[in-house]
Order: sequence, then C-alpha cells, then structure tokens
Amino acid sequence: MGEAENGIKCDNYVYLVKKGDNEKAISSRFDWLLNLLSTFIQKKHLENQVIVSCDILKHVIIDYFVDIDRLKNFQGITDIHSSKLYAYLSFWILRHKPLQIILSEHEPDLTFINEEFVTYLIRSYLFSDPENVALLEGKKESVDNFVATMLYYFQYREYSAKNIELMLLAFQAGCAYQYSADHQ
Repeated sequence: MGEAENGIKCDNYVYLVKKGDNEKAISSRFDWLLNLLSTFIQKKHLENQVIVSCDILKHVIIDYFVDIDRLKNFQGITDIHSSKLYAYLSFWILRHKPLQIILSEHEPDLTFINEEFVTYLIRSYLFSDPENVALLEGKKESVDNFVATMLYYFQYREYSAKNIELMLLAFQAGCAYQYSADHQ
C-alpha cells in the first residue's frame, strides 16, 4: 500500500505517488491547505467551534490530484495554470467539506463555513496581484457584491470545477481588459 508523508493512503492511486515528484507535491499541497484552513479558523476565532478533519482533507487532496492528472493526460500538458489549481481544489473542498463543526448546537453562521473558506481562498487568489491595490470609493461595492455573490453561489447553486475555473478566468480577463483600457 502506498502512503504519502502525511499518511494519505493511496491504495487505488499508487500511480499518482510514483509519478515524477508527486509524493512531495501531494504532501506539500496537504500541508499548504491544512495551514490555510487552520489560519482561517484562527482569524475567525473559531478554534472552539470548528476543526479541520485531516481524514477529509486527505480525500480533498487525492481527488484534486486525480482530476489534475487526468486533465494533464487528456490535454497533453505538464503544468497547469493557477486558475485551474484553485478551481479544482475549491471544488473538492466544497464537495468534501474538511471544516467540521464540533458543537452539537451551533451558530447558523457556521453552516456554510466551507463555502466561506473557499470564497476567502478564491478572493485571496484573485486579489493577490498586486495585493495593495486601493479600490476607488465608487468601485468597492462592485467588488464586495462579486464576493458576496460568489459565496451565495457556493451555498445555493450547482457548481463544478469547470465553471469555477471559468469564473476565475473571466475575472482575470476583466482585470486585463480594464488595465488595457486604462493604459492606452
């Protein structure tokens, strides 16, 4: 039985671990995501209400790598665009829900904690280049509406990794278009 450094069992997916530098990549992605999830819990002061299920997180990581491996084989590519990384990872987080509520009775705000985390993750990705852009007073509402709608979409609409990726690419294309318009 294959097993990555973090105890991710790879019974059916031993081939993933054996491919290139995948064992290190799987372990690294697990650690990165666990750190992000833990930081999110701390920043929201939810340490006594929410935990990260490492067992569920392992499923997120394996399912993500299986999807990416299939895409690479099908499309004949070696490296993936970061929008694909965030889209497929977000999809599997939303699907498996590694953030678990540990209270028998909880605040209604925690019901969609995984959706909130994914919105936070995507927002940090979309607004990271450059990180220090000050929004114009009249435009902040549009950005806030986009983020709120994204959260609503993850809570109540059907989504797929493909349409999350399209949303990310559309946002980036809009930014590129606006930048081009502003600098002509």
